[in-house]
Amino acid sequence: MIALVRQRSAQAINAKYTGAQKKQSDRELLFARRDFLKDTSNPFVFNEPFWKNAKTQLKKESNGKCAYCEANTQVVAHGDVEHYRPKNTYWWLAYTYDNYLYACQICNQTYKSDNFPTGPKKFPKPTVAKTTTDEKIEKMAGNISPDPIDIKQGYTLTRYLSAHKAEGAHLINPYTENPETYFAYEADDTTQEVKVVPANSQFALHAKAAEDFYGINRIELRNARYQSFAKFRAFKMALPLLPDGLVKTDVKKQIDDMLSDKYLFAGMNRFFNKKF
Repeated sequence: MIALVRQRSAQAINAKYTGAQKKQSDRELLFARRDFLKDTSNPFVFNEPFWKNAKTQLKKESNGKCAYCEANTQVVAHGDVEHYRPKNTYWWLAYTYDNYLYACQICNQTYKSDNFPTGPKKFPKPTVAKTTTDEKIEKMAGNISPDPIDIKQGYTLTRYLSAHKAEGAHLINPYTENPETYFAYEADDTTQEVKVVPANSQFALHAKAAEDFYGINRIELRNARYQSFAKFRAFKMALPLLPDGLVKTDVKKQIDDMLSDKYLFAGMNRFFNKKF
């Protein structure tokens, strides 16, 4: 897992996630929540096509890799627009662009699903009751989560990130935390596997959550990581032994490529680059 950067421009983000259209989607969620509280036998059905419009940009930002496991989504599974905070629990974030990232179906559907372990302080939700008036809902619409472009207006991005930090989510979001702080890697030449482990004991819960709910140490990933690790190690060990020339230049380029954001398991390669 590597840190990701969210692009915040009208060119990158579909208009439905910002401005007047965001306000409309907020309004839809708030009215639906009130209706559900009036009659719990009639649950709200989310508009799934809504978030699919974000997929192209999110995939670009993660270089076609799963934001969690860093595997090539065209190899392990097709990518999904993933709700970092599950929409069935955090209903008011279902249409929030800052809650989206690009993940493979194995991490997203097989492992994570609606799991989201946190500390005792929960992310604050909008106050909606079955008696909430239309007028109050109109005032709330557009202010239940940040606008991904106008991040300083209404419900600011700073407020959103502060609430995120206070909740103490065990699952790492690569858009808001740098995974290199939390995770380390252990290579086993006997089993030919590389396992994700906590960077130190302070982050044991985060590593356990990633293992349980991202499947970060499933056997297929451990094996695939080792193949990349062995290649990277060979290049690093060979480099100082090579005379200056074309071959050495090529090996340096290979190492640089394997450390770049686009490369599979770049987070692991960067960890071992510091070790070697």
